[in-house]
Amino acid sequence: MRSVLFHAGVAARTGLNITDVACLALLDKEGPLTPGALAAQVGLTKGGAITAVVDRLDKAGFARRRRSSQDRRQVPVELVREGPYRDLEPLLSGVNAAYTAVTEHYSDAELATVLDFATRVNQMLHDQTAAMRARS
Repeated sequence: MRSVLFHAGVAARTGLNITDVACLALLDKEGPLTPGALAAQVGLTKGGAITAVVDRLDKAGFARRRRSSQDRRQVPVELVREGPYRDLEPLLSGVNAAYTAVTEHYSDAELATVLDFATRVNQMLHDQTAAMRARS
């Protein structure tokens, strides 16, 4: 819940919406992603919904599409670090430093347990969301 509130704060500061900010955070963490991979990770459809997000991020200068040199059919989306995102980096790097400070208090085994729990909860929420969409 707190991560949603954090994304909402960043969204208010940038004029983007929460979904756009979540996509920016993923691009920052993962590097370039295809629109389909980005959609899957934030729970959007691969069609119009993710296209609208990428269009907004591109128009605002936060991200751009770049054709893959390995597979010309793919057009991954990448973060534009030299654009307006540069103004957000201090804010986001502060959060990353705080995460690191929190995790330093746990052993590798404890962190593995936390990661396993979070992964299972995320999968359960993904499955429940898919089931809910299938019923509607």
